[in-house]
Amino acid sequence: MSWPSSLLLTTLLASGMAAAAEPPTPAPPEDPPAAARQRAPAPRPTLELSDEDKEVVENLELLESLDAVEDLELLLELSKDDSTDAK
Repeated sequence: MSWPSSLLLTTLLASGMAAAAEPPTPAPPEDPPAAARQRAPAPRPTLELSDEDKEVVENLELLESLDAVEDLELLLELSKDDSTDAK
């Protein structure tokens, strides 16, 4: 074998070994099935309240605020009782 052939053979072997030493390129991730993809929930349409519904909401808000006032009054009474008991 002549020296140019040996040089060519050595170069080919070296390039083949270098290519084999490189890690394979990772495969791109597969797309999940359409059913598995998570989608944002569709926005709910805003409903127009009827007059009766508006009245119910107002009454509910009033009852909630009255309940809060009753809780505050009870706390005030309890704090008065605690202060008179401590004397």
